Amino acid sequence: MKAASAMVRDASASLPKQQHAWKEVKALYRFLDEPDVTFAALMQPHWLQTHTEMQERPLILLIQDTTELDLTHRQKMSGLGQIGDKKGRGLLLQTVLAVVPESREVLGCAQQEPFVRVGAPRGETRAQRRKRPKETDVWTRMVTQVGSAAQRSCWIHVGDRGADFFDFFRTCHKSQVEFLVRATQERRIQQADEQIGYLLSESRARPWQAKRPFQLPASHGRKARQTELSLSFGPLTVLSPRNEPKALQEPINLWVVRVWEEDGLRPQGEEPLEWILLTSVPTHTLQQAWERASWYAHRWIVEDSHQCLKTGCRIEERQVQSAERLMRVLGLLSPMAVRLLQLRSLSRQEPERLAAEVIEPELLEVVAACSQQEASLMALGTFWTEVARLGGFLARRSDGSPGWKTLWKGWLHVQTLLEGVHLSLHLRL
Repeated sequence: MKAASAMVRDASASLPKQQHAWKEVKALYRFLDEPDVTFAALMQPHWLQTHTEMQERPLILLIQDTTELDLTHRQKMSGLGQIGDKKGRGLLLQTVLAVVPESREVLGCAQQEPFVRVGAPRGETRAQRRKRPKETDVWTRMVTQVGSAAQRSCWIHVGDRGADFFDFFRTCHKSQVEFLVRATQERRIQQADEQIGYLLSESRARPWQAKRPFQLPASHGRKARQTELSLSFGPLTVLSPRNEPKALQEPINLWVVRVWEEDGLRPQGEEPLEWILLTSVPTHTLQQAWERASWYAHRWIVEDSHQCLKTGCRIEERQVQSAERLMRVLGLLSPMAVRLLQLRSLSRQEPERLAAEVIEPELLEVVAACSQQEASLMALGTFWTEVARLGGFLARRSDGSPGWKTLWKGWLHVQTLLEGVHLSLHLRL
């Protein structure tokens, strides 16, 4: 608790800078060398707290994704595996983030697992490959470990194309949870006349049933832009892969939702947006189909959490000498990355509410003094905008809402100012 409290004051600083004193740094390194200090043990309280909150909500999206922690520059670090094009070294991290779809509120991390990629043995036969554990098994492990929802809750696992495999569908069904997955496999489907069709081809052949404007966020060097999406949807029966054992060849009844950009709407050189989504959630109306598409659009939140971990907490820059140590550091930093996202969520909720009803008085007075405003009259939205200004946010009309980076920088600055206020009062005494 002491080490984590020191880290949270400046999540991006090095371990020695966070701990301040050399004896505290040595204590932390001894702590990270203890074999019973595992990533799972450190994360368990956060997972339990997140699950408790999930049980109280009627609808939760469990957004799952994989990211690479690139540690190629750490030549002396032991225990790493291949990443990327097999020339890089690092770890993989699987994250399940619990999100409330209506408000985009991040409840926390529902489950997470760092792991090392293990290459396939040379000369491996197809039969041997089927028997050994696969890297994609981490998706089903996450579903099993998150578990089942309470009777009054509906949990929906949301995954990108990495989750498009039959074992994932079956595991969700066994765990009594729903799923929404972006399709990438040209799966066999059973048509109404008992003929065999193919998922992607059949979905693309359906005419559009509705259109709607859509704001595409910036991602991987792509600028944010406004576009228009077409939509089609309907039920279908997906057949199991041909190589499945007979006991597992039961077809699955699902719904497919396709949203896409028509030709001519995208900038030159960009790929057209297209999502073909498979879901176990009944989808009978246009409103429900658009809702399913909006659920998938929430998937960017888990990418933001990974960016918080890499940029905000600088997990790839940590000066530890083994993968085991880094996993333990990750167990301390991962809840902080979630906190960065939660800070952004808080800044966008109830902007007209008086800040005095929610924010601690001393904190509110500091921010009000910096912005030369009356603390008792400051709205919650104004409070967070002023915090973001202290982190470099310009608050121009075209800037939109502040992101987690400027909010976090501003928040740390406010904490420093508040510490100075407390110190000045102590010196006066």
